Amino acid sequence: MFLAAICAGLAVRVALVLVHPLHLTDVSYYDVQAVQYLLRGVDPYGAYYSAPSALATPGAAEVFAYLPGVFSFIAPAGALGTTTLGMVASDLVAALSVRLLGPRGALPSLAYFLFPPVVLFSTYFVNDSLPAIAFVAVAVAAEAKGRPNASGVFWGLAFGSSVEAWLAFPFLAAFSIRRGRAFPPLLAVLTAAAVVLPFLAWSPAAFIQDTLLFQFQRSPVPFLYSGPFGLSLNPSLQGVFVSLGSAAPPALRGLLVLVALGALLWRFDGSLRGLALRSACFSALSLFLLPGVAFWSYFELPLMLLAAWYALGGGRRLAKA
Repeated sequence: MFLAAICAGLAVRVALVLVHPLHLTDVSYYDVQAVQYLLRGVDPYGAYYSAPSALATPGAAEVFAYLPGVFSFIAPAGALGTTTLGMVASDLVAALSVRLLGPRGALPSLAYFLFPPVVLFSTYFVNDSLPAIAFVAVAVAAEAKGRPNASGVFWGLAFGSSVEAWLAFPFLAAFSIRRGRAFPPLLAVLTAAAVVLPFLAWSPAAFIQDTLLFQFQRSPVPFLYSGPFGLSLNPSLQGVFVSLGSAAPPALRGLLVLVALGALLWRFDGSLRGLALRSACFSALSLFLLPGVAFWSYFELPLMLLAAWYALGGGRRLAKA
């Protein structure tokens, strides 16, 4: 039953990608061009990108906003004709990793893999955080199977694939400290550095502008705004403030993030289940508080972590998680 449902979800994704390749964002266009640049030996950061005018992000003609770990999935898929298949593979890896977390893993794995927005985020609304989500899921599964060093490597690959994944690092560090292990988080940092540093050295200014500064320099939009396909939502604190006629001060947003981090680290019991739940909560809160424009795809990492938490036994002893 589980395998049949996974195959059905996979078939739907492949059909959406290959049979009717509709693209509702500019991400898939940028991914294809970034892979082409990389294969030609051209730095993809700071290169020129194009997309249909209705989809193009203002000010992003020379921006590849994703950390280089994404190439681990989109470059091989590009050889098959569409980088989007790499996102489908990411979804599959994440779902199967959740399934491996325990006897309760089948339900949250299928709930995640078959959830319609998750299907769309790997096909029509391409989410380039998916490789990082897959690596985080594998890291949690490796830890659950008693492979902390392997887990550290996969955490590092996640950190080298998405800035968003770093929101889980404080909880990974606390988890390791509670277990008297300093090496896995160090290994994670070293692995991330091995992924990122060659691209950073290639063109430091372009890399920092693309992967870090671009997101924070985006002009905020109201909570309700007109997008390419009609009315859209900006589920961020900045969107709420702009709708009320002002902007949320950066100091206030940063302070709220620190308060949330302190609250979630307080009384953390050091369990893997707690790591998944608290990372999910902190990343969701941070993605509401920090960006000027928060897209719904940003919240897919917290969703996967919640699925992992449930698979690890979450819900039975919530107060101690």
